[in-house]
Order: sequence, then structure tokens, then C-alpha cells
Amino acid sequence: MTDAASVLAGKTAVVTGASSGIGRAIAQRLVDAGVRVALVGRSEERLREAASGWPADAWVALPCDVRDSAAVREMAARAERELGRVDILVNSAGVFTAVPLTELDDETWRDLWETNVSGTLFPTRALLPGMLERGLGYVVIISSVAAHRGYAGMTGYGATKHAVTGFARALTTEVRRQGVRVVNAFIGPVATPIWEGGSPPLPVEEMLTAEEVADAIVSAMTVSDKQVIEDLLLLPQAGLYF
Repeated sequence: MTDAASVLAGKTAVVTGASSGIGRAIAQRLVDAGVRVALVGRSEERLREAASGWPADAWVALPCDVRDSAAVREMAARAERELGRVDILVNSAGVFTAVPLTELDDETWRDLWETNVSGTLFPTRALLPGMLERGLGYVVIISSVAAHRGYAGMTGYGATKHAVTGFARALTTEVRRQGVRVVNAFIGPVATPIWEGGSPPLPVEEMLTAEEVADAIVSAMTVSDKQVIEDLLLLPQAGLYF
């Protein structure tokens, strides 16, 4: 792997779920590497707060609900107008709910599925044609260790992440020989606000940080043109839980 700026400078990216957590951290690392980034999230105000202090010409805010197919198509078209092209798509938008199956209601299940699965498919489907046309691109999918191993209380969430992983692996076989590389990242517990008021699996101070995840994701995009990191499993060192 090489210095991110030497590989990524001048490229463009769309990052969903960019208003906080992993998405924001990845967007910041990309900006630091010289990438111009379109920040996608439901709230324009929160996107602008997330980018506070960044160079004004390094980012644009594109409010969009990734669960809405038509809205995503409009966002993708605007991103390509604003950026000129899209070289990198980071699918980071997602929701997390941990409850026993008997307590998983229909509304929660629909939100998990529409955000985590449709919210990955729609942006990828919208932006992939341009990458294929140019014969160059990266699609990053932020999955979860819950798709790699089973955990009690994560039946609904884990099911959506298994679906996303199946999507990523199938997509890889469709596009890798056309110059588009797909990275499916299985991420362990990260110290983000999702654990507030809940029961975290290990102390927050032992979890991964969003910045550590961002470093790993950006590094996966800096391997040589002869390589691709398809599955990336990133766990905290305090791994007894896993």
C-alpha cells in the first residue's frame, strides 16, 4: 500500500451516511487525500456541520434519503454534474437495532432492510454505469461483523448485512474485469453514538474508532492496480466478544 494522497488526489467520491460516524470519518480522510467529496445524508444542515472547517472547494452537500430510489437517481445525476464524474462510492449509510427476534416489529424490520440493503443497492446502481463506462472505480460497502458471525439479538440487523455481503460478492464478479473494484468491509463495534442508551458488547474505550475504520478503508483503495481487497475484516484488539 502507498500514500493515499499519491493514489487518490484528484479523484472524486460520493459518501453516503456522511453526516456522522464512519461515513464522516471516511469523507474527511478522502478530503485529506485530495479527493473532492459529495456528502450524502438526509439533513443538509447536518452535512454542512460535518464538513465545518474543511476547504470549501473540497466538498458538496447532497441531501438525499438513500431509501428512495427516485431521490437517489437525482442525487447521482447531481453528483456527476457537481464533480464531473464519480470515481469512488462509499456506501456507509445504515441503521442498527439489536433486539431478540420476538421483539423485532415490522416497522423496525422495514427500516433496517430499506436503509441497509436498498440504501446500498440504489446508490451503487445509479453510479456504477459511469464507472463501467470509464473502466475505473471503487465501490466500498460498509458491512458488519454481524454478517461474518452470528450474534444473539442481531437477527434482523445481521440478516440485512448478510444480504449486503451477498450483493457485494456478486457485484465483484460482474465488474472486476471492467476496472471497478468492490470492497466489502466487515466492521466490528465502533465507538459511535449508536451505543448511547444501549448495551454495548464491550467498553466503548476498547472499540474501534471511526477514524481507525476510515484509515483501513482508504488504505484498501491504495493497493496497486494488480490487486483488490474484496473482503476486509476489521475487529478491535479486545476480541473476546468475537
